[in-house]
Amino acid sequence: MAHTPESVRARARQGRDLVGYIEARGGVIRTRDGHTICRVATDQQGAVIGMIHVCPPQSWVDDHPLGLRPALARAVTELGMLAVDPDHQGRGVGASLLAVVEEHEQQLGTQLLFAKVAWNNRASLRWYRNQGFTIAAPDEAFLIYTPHGETSIVDLKDGHALAYKSMQAEARILRKRLPGDVSFLYLSNLPADSQHRRCLIGTR
Repeated sequence: MAHTPESVRARARQGRDLVGYIEARGGVIRTRDGHTICRVATDQQGAVIGMIHVCPPQSWVDDHPLGLRPALARAVTELGMLAVDPDHQGRGVGASLLAVVEEHEQQLGTQLLFAKVAWNNRASLRWYRNQGFTIAAPDEAFLIYTPHGETSIVDLKDGHALAYKSMQAEARILRKRLPGDVSFLYLSNLPADSQHRRCLIGTR
């Protein structure tokens, strides 16, 4: 079922708003492959001043074999929305929301979180870097190794940069440069692909 405002209102407890619905579900909703997490920040009067939403990159997951999709959805999560009321920006609201979600993703065993950030939004790009994200260069792929072979998350050339962050403390995102001014990103702590000698993300 699509999570439209109408469906949320229809399924929320009587007399409760969106905040109440999210609280009732613990902020986590199961999806076809993986899970969706939604958290909100409120002021002292209970008004929503910020919201974050993460979920599996479903269109990307659907491009893979059916049997591989659940593992990919568990391993990779997309930050679909992070919004803070303009009057409350610059006060750490966004960072606090992100920290809560990251802690939850770490507990779930998620390996990689990524976000799309407009290239012309320098302030947002700087903010993501300050939160520990690695910004991919244009056309730079994030390579992923699976039991079915290599796959990748690629630049869609839609005006957005891809920002990545490892969700596991023992892993770092590294950049490998190849001849011909080609490079790719990968996680540091995962088994090397024996054919290409690349350390890539694994799936369970």
